[in-house]
Amino acid sequence: MRLLGVLGDTQGRYRVRALLEVVAERFAAADEIWHAGDWQEQEVLDGLRALGKPFYVVNGNAPDDPRYAERVTNRVEDLTVGMVHRPPRPDDPWVRSLDICIHGHTHRWRDEVIGRTRFINVSTPTAAGFSAGRTMGLLRIDGASAQLERIQL
Repeated sequence: MRLLGVLGDTQGRYRVRALLEVVAERFAAADEIWHAGDWQEQEVLDGLRALGKPFYVVNGNAPDDPRYAERVTNRVEDLTVGMVHRPPRPDDPWVRSLDICIHGHTHRWRDEVIGRTRFINVSTPTAAGFSAGRTMGLLRIDGASAQLERIQL
């Protein structure tokens, strides 16, 4: 069993240190941390790395930083999990190779299966942009089974 702490779109008006304290508390049991892009402040990524867990992040548009990959693909237990910032088309060949596709950008919670791929967006923990809610998620993968827990902040 692997537990992924998933967040994204950490932008807008918020206190970075306060966000990192909440993430550290809520993701304490997580084995890995995945950030679906748009971190706004480099301090966010530095703080997430400092938690000492395997950390994955993809490039977004706030900032658009080419030092980070556009896509990440990992095998987690028996599932192929990919992450990208902008929601991809379901017929994209890369997406069709995934069991789970994590994305950000829309600032809206999503947990939807299209074809064989489950699309997940945990929205934003900072109520960025037009989002009224503040959420992130824990994705528990056990073999070929995956359960998503919504963390309301």
